[in-house]
Amino acid sequence: MRVANTVELKNKTNELLREVVKGEPVIITYRGKPAASLTRLTEDDLEDFIIENSPAIRKKIAKAEADIKAGRVISLDDYL
Repeated sequence: MRVANTVELKNKTNELLREVVKGEPVIITYRGKPAASLTRLTEDDLEDFIIENSPAIRKKIAKAEADIKAGRVISLDDYL
């Protein structure tokens, strides 16, 4: 795993991305502290990534979990 700062990210973006595409993750630091990671993302992974990181979907999942916890559920048969 490689660690690169923001200056290196700016100056060596293509080199870092080539490493990531090969499967080597890169940690990006900002002012000496970890700030982000670059990891490989395939076309097959794209949809899952978008769903997992969508604020709207996260909010809906949190509401659904709260409803389940509070007992506000209906059976599938009743729903259909």
